[in-house]
Amino acid sequence: MTQIIDFALRKAKTTLLLALMVIIAGSYARQEIPIAAAPNVQLPFITVSVFLDGASPNDTSRLIARPLENRLKTVTGVKNIRSTSYLSFARIFLEFEVGFDIDQALVDVKQGVEEIKYQLPLEAEDPQIEEYSEASFPVMNISIVGGQSIRQKVFYARELKDRIEPIEQILEVNMTGAPEEVLEGVINKAKMESYGVTLSDIYYSVSNNNLIIPGGKQDTGRGSFNIEVPSIIESAKDVYAIPVKVTKDAIVTLGEIATVKRTFKDFTSYARVNGQDAVTLEVSLRESANAIDASNAIRSILKDFESTLPDNLKIEVSNDDTVYANLMVKELNGNIIAAVILIMVLIIASMGIRVSMLVGLSIPFCFLMTYLILYGLDMEVNFLVMMGLLLGMGMLIDGSIVITEYADKKISEGLSRIEGYTISAKRMFFPIIASTGTTLAAFIPIMFWPGFTGQFMRYLPITIFFVLSASLFYSLIVIPVLGSYFGQKNSALNDKDTDHVSIFIRLTEWYGKYIKKFVTNPVETIIAVVSILAIIIMSYIFSGKGTIYFAIVDPVKADISIKARGNYSALETKEIIENIEKKFLETEGVGSVYLRAGTEWWNSGADKIGGGYVEVALPSERTISGLEVMSLLSNSTNDLPGIFVDVQADLGGPSFDVPIELSVYGDTEKSVNDAVDIVESYLRNQMDGLTNISSSKSYPSVEWSVEVDKQKAAQLGVSVGDVGALVQMLTNGFKVGEYRPDDAKDEVEIRARFPESDRTITGINNLNVTTLKGLVPVSSFIKVIPKENRLTVNRKNGKYFQEVGAATIDESKVSEKVQELEDWVKTADLGKNISYGFTGMAEETEDVNKFMVSAGITAIFIMLIMLLTQFNSFYQSFIILSSVTISFVGVLLGLLITGKPFSTTMTGLSIVTLAGIVVNNNIVLIDTFNRLKEESPHFEKSIHIINACKQRLRPILLTSLTTIFGLLPLAMGISLDIVSRDILVGSRIVDWWSNLAVSIVFGLGFSTFITLILTPAVLALPYALRKDFNKFYKTTN
Repeated sequence: MTQIIDFALRKAKTTLLLALMVIIAGSYARQEIPIAAAPNVQLPFITVSVFLDGASPNDTSRLIARPLENRLKTVTGVKNIRSTSYLSFARIFLEFEVGFDIDQALVDVKQGVEEIKYQLPLEAEDPQIEEYSEASFPVMNISIVGGQSIRQKVFYARELKDRIEPIEQILEVNMTGAPEEVLEGVINKAKMESYGVTLSDIYYSVSNNNLIIPGGKQDTGRGSFNIEVPSIIESAKDVYAIPVKVTKDAIVTLGEIATVKRTFKDFTSYARVNGQDAVTLEVSLRESANAIDASNAIRSILKDFESTLPDNLKIEVSNDDTVYANLMVKELNGNIIAAVILIMVLIIASMGIRVSMLVGLSIPFCFLMTYLILYGLDMEVNFLVMMGLLLGMGMLIDGSIVITEYADKKISEGLSRIEGYTISAKRMFFPIIASTGTTLAAFIPIMFWPGFTGQFMRYLPITIFFVLSASLFYSLIVIPVLGSYFGQKNSALNDKDTDHVSIFIRLTEWYGKYIKKFVTNPVETIIAVVSILAIIIMSYIFSGKGTIYFAIVDPVKADISIKARGNYSALETKEIIENIEKKFLETEGVGSVYLRAGTEWWNSGADKIGGGYVEVALPSERTISGLEVMSLLSNSTNDLPGIFVDVQADLGGPSFDVPIELSVYGDTEKSVNDAVDIVESYLRNQMDGLTNISSSKSYPSVEWSVEVDKQKAAQLGVSVGDVGALVQMLTNGFKVGEYRPDDAKDEVEIRARFPESDRTITGINNLNVTTLKGLVPVSSFIKVIPKENRLTVNRKNGKYFQEVGAATIDESKVSEKVQELEDWVKTADLGKNISYGFTGMAEETEDVNKFMVSAGITAIFIMLIMLLTQFNSFYQSFIILSSVTISFVGVLLGLLITGKPFSTTMTGLSIVTLAGIVVNNNIVLIDTFNRLKEESPHFEKSIHIINACKQRLRPILLTSLTTIFGLLPLAMGISLDIVSRDILVGSRIVDWWSNLAVSIVFGLGFSTFITLILTPAVLALPYALRKDFNKFYKTTN
């Protein structure tokens, strides 16, 4: 395989041209590749929604949800199927296995819905099927505030929406805080009854006068003419003239019994921004869209649009994820440049300028090649990609260091630079392949990380894989060619006159003195090292800081969920929202507040009346941390009786509603609710350290049931449908048709209803209905009875179900509290046929733990195969792999010293990463020992071990220190942003990655130190034991 090096050197100009093309193409890819705030995770969710006007939650559950559940549970790939039934509609929520082909799932779901649709009520609207990904959620809110007229705000909001939607990166723009338009006919009940007009008359009159009637085309021979029969309603005036009752004496039009006007439906949702009513546009991006470009395009439109607004209106932009995308990418860019400078200072000080330039060129080359590959695979750049570049930086130059260091050694022996680099590349070809291969082996299993966390984190191992693959090409192909042209003519590393070499010489001599003791006393050395490792492990067991799922990041915003029990009107809900908003705006450290009455489907729950988010002020504008702001927000609403406000800090990374979620299943709704009460009571009264305790159980509300005596109604010739239509006249109105005005994009409903003064519960008894016997009061055959009803009915996988959730005051105690709750639930009597299971963060943490263990074992197994292939020795392979255990102990030592908790995701990832890094030192050391042993087999093995350690000390230290230097600032809790010329302490980047950086820095540093002591001792052990055995054998004989 080394023939490829000869070919690259023979065709040097071709090699250099290819390298130049990679740099040019990579630079283009870097400019064009999309930039996102966070990874665009393909959520394996599909929803089916069905609307049935006026149906109670129990009815929608029985008539809509159950038939759909029974059919859709057979769809291939479904992991969970959950239904939530509300007033007037039901939603089926299908969760598929992560990684399942969501396009195929969508086809299967559509087919299943078509097969079952005939079993749904005829009055139900067609099912709406939607799939969801991270792109489905808004990345920016644009609110129009000010003024008193809702119509004025809606007008300008629609105009702004029309301008934003054509932007290439925009998926959709949804408008909230604006009611739907309606053409409303307010019926005069007295006139309606006196003229004998029924609701059926109104319905059929409007329907029959709102049709498309093709007149056709007439060809007379002297011309061709289209014939039109105008019959479509185009304005309110057209509705006025529609005849609704015709007798031999008169024609009654709709305008004679009703006042028709274009208005808005009753408010069900309000939006508030920083204390003002607002109409808000929620902007969502397309998948893989460049968030920064989209933000710039939107802000350019806003700048022009603001000049057209009247003085009483203004625009507020909030929840802009692109701001943090820009800041994080910019800060990571600055950190990468800072790491490059630190690493280059180390390399120049150790290897000289000319050699360092060859090594340093590997960084931009590998980065640009990685960008090119990512661009070719249609992937995006996010902060995980940037962190992958930063993490891979120290590793990618290892091969270049080894090649240049060995080439310089050969040049110092009198060879020319082309000979030196050729021999070096061939001699180090297989060791570099083995060392890089073992590092890649650690990342290969992580690239196939399953679950939601894996979807989120996979960009990191993929980026490192591409970076290291590019480093192989550079170190084995490009470096020999560059070295033969531009490398040093005289040895740069072994020049006795330079200070940096003398430091290495002195260090090597000092190390050589001690290494003799380790080699001559292997048993004592091994016992001492094992004792140190055991002490560290025991110390961590007793003094560790607990476990967290991801990372504790200072939040920049919080998601707000507002719950209240009772039959609140829309205006009452708005008053509650306004009171909470006032409390939030008075809280220290708050930047902006956005609250809305009503909920999004993905954020709905029991008794929820509203939600939104609170953004924390910029760090320069506050004196307290984001976590302290979250605490103040949580406490600010404690004095509001009957109102529960959940402040969920957005910590970044995969998010869950609450850290602890327990799902309870049963055969009946009552048994499940009773079990939930028991669990919730235990959490509140028996467990300490919990907060935000709540359940998905909706508490009873009052429902008015209009019960019809069907026999009496039949005798009078009145159907239940006639009664229902009359009741609708007292509520939202009776829908009689639709029309599309010239100034609207969507169809506008035409509804008939009674005046507001008649729209009361008691007004039902005052209604009259036209029968065969004339006008008859409906009170003669109906009863209006108040009943207890629930706002929602929840089912999952064919059973009734509810969730109980809680958060911990100390996030590192989540796993401890989950275990405590699980131990109690196992012994608790929750009722007959009640089952349970932990979901959310607890379930994901367990899955991550299992995966990390299996990924680590897989990586070690792959490395073992590669090492056996390289060294053909089980003993030497296991010596190399022993450094993995040492690095794990080093990680625990780092967590102990810094006082950080063990992060299931971040620390687990660092341990698997270290498994691939730390073995490289042993590979280089043992490979050199084997080569010396082959060249001089008659020498003492201990002499070869000592010489191998002394020869490889410099490259071992340099390759380890470059990785450590790249991550050292983050490990110290400092972000060195060279671009902005800032030194940030405790920024979001630091919070995100300090746990991983600390683990790698301490794991690699500790492993390198112990390896230089333990590996020579373990190598010498069999020879020492054989020597002692021979001596003992001779003595006994």
